[in-house]
Amino acid sequence: MRLTTPAGLASRAVLGAAISGMVLAGSLAIVVAIATAGGMILSAYGSDLLGFVRITPPRLFWPIVWSLCALGATGLFVRAIVRTVRTERAAFLEGASPLSETEIVETSSIDSAVERLARQVGIPTPTVRIDSAATPLAYTTYRPDAPLVGAGRDETPVIVLSTGLVETLSQSELSAVLAHEIAHIANDDLRLITVLLVPLVAAETLAEDEGSTSNVFELCGHLLSFVASIGVGVFSRGRELAADRAAAVMTGEPATLASALENLDESSTSKPTTDLRDHARSTNAINVLPTLGPANSGTGLRSTHPSLETRLDQLRSLARD
Repeated sequence: MRLTTPAGLASRAVLGAAISGMVLAGSLAIVVAIATAGGMILSAYGSDLLGFVRITPPRLFWPIVWSLCALGATGLFVRAIVRTVRTERAAFLEGASPLSETEIVETSSIDSAVERLARQVGIPTPTVRIDSAATPLAYTTYRPDAPLVGAGRDETPVIVLSTGLVETLSQSELSAVLAHEIAHIANDDLRLITVLLVPLVAAETLAEDEGSTSNVFELCGHLLSFVASIGVGVFSRGRELAADRAAAVMTGEPATLASALENLDESSTSKPTTDLRDHARSTNAINVLPTLGPANSGTGLRSTHPSLETRLDQLRSLARD
């Protein structure tokens, strides 16, 4: 059951996909160019060597070598992207324990709320895990062994709640946050955002050292990363507002989600940032609040979340209707 209004979000989805598609094409073009250049250098030395031993290769021999170099480099590049995404998924679940293995007293209420909300929107009940982080976090991710892109609808996502979030919110506010995350699942947001994150990961793979521009390829990698993050932001901000609207409809209490967002925002700014994950690309795109600080929430092109004021205004409007 989809809870979004496709017509209203179609333009954002198309624009985000177009930007990310261009970034992925650019990243692959750079990899192919590097590999082909390497093949040409190899052919220059190889021609001299073959000429020394009086061997004349067929006319298409070296172009085939260049093509094989490009194909091999592309394969290695794709493999690196897959490994990065799966490593990050594993990091998002590292230290997160099943509800049955935690000491929080809200276990039964969380279980019942998730089951009720999932049944309400007609999706399989997602798994819930608890992270011991003191920073309030609520995000959804796939298991590391799930398909990289386009995980099937039978692939059950995992909702992760931090101890800090559970301790900060009341039961009704916690249910509203869970409704927000379940709305993301019902709207296929997790699957779609993963598709858009692949070009970002690809671009960042070209420029592994942050801030380093030692050559033209790293410079291109940084530029492509910047553009890719714009595409992710354009898409993600719309989906966050849609998930807020859906959560308000599911719970029938827009004011409760508004209260939860305000409490989480205050708690997030007052706690140290040591609990934030080093690799937060995917988490940041589907967390109920941005995990990377104010720069990722607001009106900036790269912001993954709308400003808190925008979200609260929407919820207040829904409460008045």
